[in-house]
Amino acid sequence: MHGTTPGARAAASDLMKDDSFFLSEVNATATTDQRDLESLALQMLDHDRVKAGWARAEEMFRILGGPNGARAPEEAYRDIDRKMREWTFHYLLLALNYDTNYPKVLGHGYGPPHNWMGMEVPGCRGLGTAENPDNHYCFVPLDVDTPMEIHGKVQDPAIEDVNFHVTSNHSQAMNVCGLTWKETQIAEDGTFVLTLDRDPANGRPNHLRLTPDSKRLFIRDSRKDWNERPNAYRVLRLQDPTAKPLSVDEQAEMAFRTIIDDVPFNFWFRMMVGYLEPNTVKGPEVTSNFGGMPTQMALRGRVDLEDDEAFVLTLRSEGSKYWVFVQYDWWLMSGNYWDHTSSLNNDQAISNDDGTHTLVISKHDPGVHNWIDTEGLNHTMFLQRWQLLPNVDGRPGGELGQSSQVVKLTDLKKVLPEETRWVNAEERKRQISDRLAAFNRRHEV
Repeated sequence: MHGTTPGARAAASDLMKDDSFFLSEVNATATTDQRDLESLALQMLDHDRVKAGWARAEEMFRILGGPNGARAPEEAYRDIDRKMREWTFHYLLLALNYDTNYPKVLGHGYGPPHNWMGMEVPGCRGLGTAENPDNHYCFVPLDVDTPMEIHGKVQDPAIEDVNFHVTSNHSQAMNVCGLTWKETQIAEDGTFVLTLDRDPANGRPNHLRLTPDSKRLFIRDSRKDWNERPNAYRVLRLQDPTAKPLSVDEQAEMAFRTIIDDVPFNFWFRMMVGYLEPNTVKGPEVTSNFGGMPTQMALRGRVDLEDDEAFVLTLRSEGSKYWVFVQYDWWLMSGNYWDHTSSLNNDQAISNDDGTHTLVISKHDPGVHNWIDTEGLNHTMFLQRWQLLPNVDGRPGGELGQSSQVVKLTDLKKVLPEETRWVNAEERKRQISDRLAAFNRRHEV
């Protein structure tokens, strides 16, 4: 099954009840689309053309980060094989779900390694992807001449925020059009339908108009509480296929090009943070200025610390109902955030008495609840994202801001608010245990 019902329109509520497509009663992201794509990608990792793309992409990254390039520190090459494996797997998945004759909903995009449905999946993040660990990312291939519907259903507990964007490049950074969760019309039973084609909406709700350069529908389901469940999704192609499915070799050739194609753009995305002077912050600014959602505001930051130092960042977030801070390595790739506090959102962090939040970034545990763990790295970068902001004259508003300083770990108590929540070893262990338990729900079947 290809996640489609050619030539037929079915009610969203009927499509979302198909037990042959949705493989779990507790996790709507466990689908035949997901299983089939990941299974085929695992088989194709050893294909000669896929391995050739992997090698070429790694060579390009090493040149860009080399002594005549951006001069990556030695720590940037720790686990480079694993990082490139994730990069390769991500673009292999995209290549396998490129043909709009047989579209699927590819979930767990930019996801970390996981085991489920009898598979050991290597993860599909990558260098320069700068993903949000709170998000469940989905991708659906698009073509301006192929009308489609996306059928969805809200799960329990419901997701905090969702954004739908039609994008025109592999990195999903160029937005053609979009639909916010607030704008999405949802039926009483929690189902909804998005329409996608080249025509204007003409009164149709939840419509996204395609252009000749439209490549994918990019869906972000944002969890403020990690126990929230992403929506169920299914794609419906409204016309019969016009060609036979591609062969494995044809798909591998496409993957070879896809694996290589995004290296320059992703390295630029890495550099739009990496160009900053050490221990400086830029923003707040609309994220679409450098590749992101036009409804979101963000900070970019570069942090270079000695082992005995901390970067103390205080955030002002008035008007934002959801925000998230994410720490990345030198390549702008996330680490093991499921069992490290290398990201925190406004559900996970503890506020100061005045409503601000003070985060402490350091290599060693400073003993505060709001610790951003660099996971043993001295050279890191971060993005702070604010979402669910008020709309002010067509732009995201809110009273947002930041202040920061580098201090010695031994001087933290001199600069932190008096009400700072300090934690002992047992409390830290419980914080991490709760975090990991919530994360593990993502791959329950």
